[in-house]
Amino acid sequence: MILHDLAATETLAQHLARLARPGDALLLSGPLGAGKSALARAFLRALLGDPALEVPSPSYTPVSY
Repeated sequence: MILHDLAATETLAQHLARLARPGDALLLSGPLGAGKSALARAFLRALLGDPALEVPSPSYTPVSY
């Protein structure tokens, strides 16, 4: 999926937060600078209903497939 700007990334994150249920896992894959951290931050802010929430840079687990 190609998101052309931060607003589109935040919109997707808000949609995913509405759909997420306990136990769900999301896989974010892409090169450095693709917006994975921006999506993760926006997702957590939307999920918790706090747009000002300070979200540190998430850690990523390497996955081979």
